[in-house]
Amino acid sequence: MRKIIYAKFACILMVLLCAFTAMAQQREVTGVVTDQEGFTLPGVSVAVKGSTAQTATDAKGSFKISISGNGNILVFKFLGMQTQEVKVEAGKSKINVSLLNARRDLNEVVVVGYGTAKKRDVTGSVGSLKGSDLIKTPAASVDALLQGKVPGLQVLTTSGQPGSGSTIRIRGLGSRADANPLVVVDGLPLGDAGNLKQINPDDIESIDVLKDASSAAIYGSRGANGVILVTTKRGKTGQAHITLSTLTTVSTLGNKLDVFHDPVDAATIDNQARINAGIAPLFIGQVYGGTYYPSLAELRGIDPNKPKWAYNTDWAKLVYRNPVSQNYTLSADGGNDKTRYSISGNYYNEQGLAIQNGYKKYTGRVNLEQKLKPTVTLGTNLIVTSTQNYGQGLSVDRSIVFPAFNPDGTYFHIGSNDFGNPLQIANEVLNKSKTIDLLGTAYINWEIIKGLNLKTQLSYTHGNAVNDNYQPRDATSTGYLFQGYGDINNYNGDHLINENYLTYDRNIGKQHHINVVAGYTQETNTVRTSDLQGHGFVNDVLENENLKSATTQFISNGLTKTALQSFIGRANYTFLDRYLFTFTGRADGSSVFGENHKWAFFPSGAIAWRANEEAFIKNISQISELKIRASYGLTGNQGISPYQSLATLGSYKYFTDGGFQTGYGPPYYNDGSNTNSKVFNGLQNKSLKWETTRQLDIGLDLGLFNQRFTLTADYYYKHTTDLLRQNQVALSSGFSVIEVNDGTIDNRGVELAANAQIFQGNKFSWSVGGNFALNRNKVIAIGGGNQIEANGQDIEAIRAPLNYYINGQPANVFLGYKFDGIVQTAGGTNPVDGTAATVGDIKYLAGGPIAVGQGEYIIGNPNPKFYYGFNTSLKYGQFDLYAQFYGVSGNDIFNFQTFTPSAQLQAWTPDNHTNLYPSVNATRVYYASNWYVQKGTYLRLQNVNLGYTLKPNLIKGITNLRVYFSGTNLYTFTNFSPSFDPEVGENGQFGGNYRKPRQYSLGLNVSF
Repeated sequence: MRKIIYAKFACILMVLLCAFTAMAQQREVTGVVTDQEGFTLPGVSVAVKGSTAQTATDAKGSFKISISGNGNILVFKFLGMQTQEVKVEAGKSKINVSLLNARRDLNEVVVVGYGTAKKRDVTGSVGSLKGSDLIKTPAASVDALLQGKVPGLQVLTTSGQPGSGSTIRIRGLGSRADANPLVVVDGLPLGDAGNLKQINPDDIESIDVLKDASSAAIYGSRGANGVILVTTKRGKTGQAHITLSTLTTVSTLGNKLDVFHDPVDAATIDNQARINAGIAPLFIGQVYGGTYYPSLAELRGIDPNKPKWAYNTDWAKLVYRNPVSQNYTLSADGGNDKTRYSISGNYYNEQGLAIQNGYKKYTGRVNLEQKLKPTVTLGTNLIVTSTQNYGQGLSVDRSIVFPAFNPDGTYFHIGSNDFGNPLQIANEVLNKSKTIDLLGTAYINWEIIKGLNLKTQLSYTHGNAVNDNYQPRDATSTGYLFQGYGDINNYNGDHLINENYLTYDRNIGKQHHINVVAGYTQETNTVRTSDLQGHGFVNDVLENENLKSATTQFISNGLTKTALQSFIGRANYTFLDRYLFTFTGRADGSSVFGENHKWAFFPSGAIAWRANEEAFIKNISQISELKIRASYGLTGNQGISPYQSLATLGSYKYFTDGGFQTGYGPPYYNDGSNTNSKVFNGLQNKSLKWETTRQLDIGLDLGLFNQRFTLTADYYYKHTTDLLRQNQVALSSGFSVIEVNDGTIDNRGVELAANAQIFQGNKFSWSVGGNFALNRNKVIAIGGGNQIEANGQDIEAIRAPLNYYINGQPANVFLGYKFDGIVQTAGGTNPVDGTAATVGDIKYLAGGPIAVGQGEYIIGNPNPKFYYGFNTSLKYGQFDLYAQFYGVSGNDIFNFQTFTPSAQLQAWTPDNHTNLYPSVNATRVYYASNWYVQKGTYLRLQNVNLGYTLKPNLIKGITNLRVYFSGTNLYTFTNFSPSFDPEVGENGQFGGNYRKPRQYSLGLNVSF
């Protein structure tokens, strides 16, 4: 009996000892979970692997969990982030974890127009950029964020002037009327890509680019050039955040200037150019036109009778500066189960490289969403933007021999007809503009039954712009001609849109899923303009503020109204989660077209096969995504001015019987070639209709190793017919042109995008990405039975148009003569104009196959063979580094600035029989030739960004703090002229532009 009692006592003792030991090993682990940017994450699941112990982070991202023993592994899971496992080392009680974004999560949502879709279910060609992609490159404009990021999206930024925009093309040039893609912000169609300037880049949540017909057909008559969908930030349920972003930027000249530095060189070249033209030289120590021109000896300081010339003006130093620009954004966002909000304000002040030139922008944004009932949600988006742009680009090509100012402080003029003093232009010429834009949307979303939603949205945009210009009588040639020239130009635009559409989304059993969208939209657009102009003022004191006092006054105004009605439909069907089908259609009725073709229908279809869901591939663990897709469809273009299909009249003022009378007749406009050249239009065309683009796309989406490597490849063919263009008519009709549908342009190409996560860990990660686009453009038919047609008017420097449409050739090819060196011996004639060939002149080869002039040749193609971008991103601890490159290859540039000062110093002379540069000649007539043509290939280090993110909760109340240094436009690898930037417009012409700055920025992002 006693033995039994002892045995029971021993057992109880053992149990108590084990329990005590277990309690002694049980301990708590605490920590904070953040994302890659350092923001705390509420609701993260934290579990002990192999155990039932589990918790979640609170509103501040903090967690507390009990573990027992050593060697435990904590598992952190959060939607949109990669699951992470962390081993708890012995004796460690605090663990902070930074979760990484999921590797192109196939369940991430992309915007597809009138709805959203999971990336895995997209059947069309859609390029997507998320907020985490956008913040890596600090930029003041959205178009700057897009360059080099999406294959097939070409962004041309040709000017560094503050507030200037970019030219954006998606899959090549496919229209002669309007080739700009449609921009849609938060479901509101804004118009072309120029409207991206209204959006603050810090406000963007995502950008989705619809490239093929299947994805863009839902926008029908405006989708032929592609669609850019911008989604701004929304509030999220959970902790409220206040974020402050600041960016201070210093700009410098990006390229070394090619100018004269020695006044002796400048005067020598000027004298030689006049002598070669048979004109007396100026720099011989004489007074001419009221200005004294020193001799070369005086400039060298070797004239025994005169002191050395005192002036060597550095115009670049006087005109350019190293300006400092500021960018501030303050935002607040948050929400609960019923209300979500996101509010922001932005102030941007960009100072230009040129003096007295700058751009200011103020932006306010409000996104509110309120759940009135479990099935009813009400929301509104509002963006207000105000801009001020002032000043202009200035030339530094002025003679360095002369000063900027007279001894009395007035501006120095080289003779009575000199109006090129850049300092006077900067300080006295008024050139400013102010704009106010309002973008407002209100919507209600009602879940009628489970899976069936009705959304009604009313959107309104208002734009107002005022441009002020005044040119004093002694500052510009225009001011001198009119004895003071003043102008006020006004613009007011109102755009009202109502959209109503039903969405039905439902799983049918386990094998079928359908998503159907059907709706109706209508919109009106009203534009009112006026221009008030005055010529001849008593003085320049009031500038353009008293146009009534002008000797001659001109008033013009205009009013245009357009309307568009549309029926939209889209059906998505998925079978077995691997076979996907999309059918889209839109019927548009537009007021701008003829009465015989007001309506058109734009259908499309797409199929996709998610092969990785097949049993024979599903077991291959290395393949995480394999989708093959194809689409075909029609999209349209209505990009012409209203009333082109109608017979219209214009009014005229003419002088007779001692006074001005008003007459009426066909309206006209100046074609830009000269002040007396007028084009008469207004001829009726009842059959005017849409441009139509038929597009085929075949694509592949591949993901390997759990999306650590991804590849997207597309082949497309775009066939655009019924081009909107002007066709010339017999002048005996009383008209010059009529708007018609005629002509065909093709674009075909290949696009590639690849991303690789080379290494990804909690402390160190490294990823690389890149994209490549190849497009081949061809004019199939110009229209009107023509084989060749100029695109543009005569250019004064070459006395002819330069860009042409030619059947069978790419759009905008250069037409001209061949350069055959420099004439070295006297004799012979110039084959272009029949004049005697002079030694030192350019030797032209004529007799080419193109029947223009004396027989011309295709001497250049401005369309690139391909363009590309690539980037690398590294993170080590709290440091991050990002670098982006962008390149263009194979295009030609017609450089009107070929004969720069450094080239003139190498010009042909009797002692220098070069075959590269002709002699300098003040009166020589130049013709288009491949002497001007240079290769435009370049690779640019677009941006480098180095940042440091403070560990969370080190400073009470601050949830995230990142400071970074960024460099933009750092270096360009190119064989183009080193003094100029090789990024030019799609016509390939370079005639000198506002120089693009190299920028160095210091930024701070802090969240509370």
